[in-house]
Amino acid sequence: MPPKVTPMALTRTRPHPCAALLPILVGLLMSACAQPTQDKPALYQQLGGTATIDTFTHKAVARAAQDPRTRRTFDGVRLSHLQQSISAHLCTVADGPCLYEGETMRNAHGDLAITGAEFDVLVQMLREEMDAANVSTAAKNELLRRLAPMRRDIVVR
Repeated sequence: MPPKVTPMALTRTRPHPCAALLPILVGLLMSACAQPTQDKPALYQQLGGTATIDTFTHKAVARAAQDPRTRRTFDGVRLSHLQQSISAHLCTVADGPCLYEGETMRNAHGDLAITGAEFDVLVQMLREEMDAANVSTAAKNELLRRLAPMRRDIVVR
């Protein structure tokens, strides 16, 4: 026959030694939550806002439209419309106030047969134009990090 199990009552004659620390820890946690934080500005602001995004986007697209390695993609395209669309897209990706109303990356680039090499050249031009616009390395890298997953929707070969 198994032994009879009886519930044990926990009785303590004195408080646990750590009990005195509990109110102090709770107070510290609550005061830490109440303190204002020094958040970094949004990426949009770090990039210089709409004017700077427009500047480096327009220059990168203009260069790509003239460069023999990438210009075939821009044949017959209204560059001013494309520049505005890309600027709005970058602004949106950077959490700015812009509204991108263009196609998805897959739909916009699906029939262009963009190669990995062409894509990489355009990214390099964008980097160089952000450098010329004095965009910080951290902001530039964050924007490119956010854009990187779109490569799979743009590059088809």
